[in-house]
Amino acid sequence: MNVVIGGGSGIGAATAVRLGGDTLVADRAAGHVFCDLTDQASLDAVAARVDRLGALVISAGVSPAMADARTILDVDLAGMARALAAFDPLVGEGSVVVCVASMAGHFGDFPAETLALLDDPLNDAVLTLTDDPGFAYVLAKRGVIRMVRRLAGEYGRRGARIVSVSPGVIATPMGALEMASGNASLGIVKASALGRPGTAEELASVIVFLCSDAARFVTGADLLVDGGAVAALGR
Repeated sequence: MNVVIGGGSGIGAATAVRLGGDTLVADRAAGHVFCDLTDQASLDAVAARVDRLGALVISAGVSPAMADARTILDVDLAGMARALAAFDPLVGEGSVVVCVASMAGHFGDFPAETLALLDDPLNDAVLTLTDDPGFAYVLAKRGVIRMVRRLAGEYGRRGARIVSVSPGVIATPMGALEMASGNASLGIVKASALGRPGTAEELASVIVFLCSDAARFVTGADLLVDGGAVAALGR
C-alpha cells in the first residue's frame, strides 16, 4: 500500500493521483483519513491501517504566510519526525519514503549547535529557535534534508530507500499565498532560470519517479525541483 500524508491538495493530491491503485490519502481536510502532523496518535492511527508499506510520501506542511514560527517548526520539522516514527515499523524491503522539503532548506549557513538541534527535532528547544516565520521555514526544511541523510543507512540495511524533494515556488494554494504575501517568493520566481512557478503535477511526476524502480539507486539524497531558482541565486 502507498500512503500520501498531506494528499488533500496541492503536491500531495497530484502525487496521490499519479500513484493511483492502492493509495491511502491522509490529510486534515474533510473527506480524507484524518492526519495531523502535530499529533502522534493520529499518525500512528494512519500507520495502523497499513499492512505492507510501498511508498510513503509526506507532503503536509505549513509555510511562512500560514503560521507563526513555532507552528512551522512543530509541523514541518517535528511533524516530519513524528510521521517517520509512526511508519518506521512498516519500513522494509522495497519501501520508499519521500519527504517533501523545500528549496528554502538550501539557504543559510548555520553554526554547529543549531544544526545539532535540528538533528534532534523532537527536542522542545527546537520550537524556540526563532520567532521569525521565514527563518523558521528555512530551519525546518534544512532539518528535513538532514533527517533524510541520517536515515538512509538504516533504511538501506532494511532494503528500503528514503529521499527528499525540495520544490521551489509551486502554483498551489500555498504557493499562491506566499507569492501574494509580499515576501521574497515572487522575486525568486522572476529570478529563477525558468522564470515561472512550477506545477503540482511537475512535482508529482518527480516524486513518482523517485518511488519507482527506475530510481532504485537513489537514496539519502535531496532533489531540487525549483526551476533553477537556487542556481540563479548563486546558492
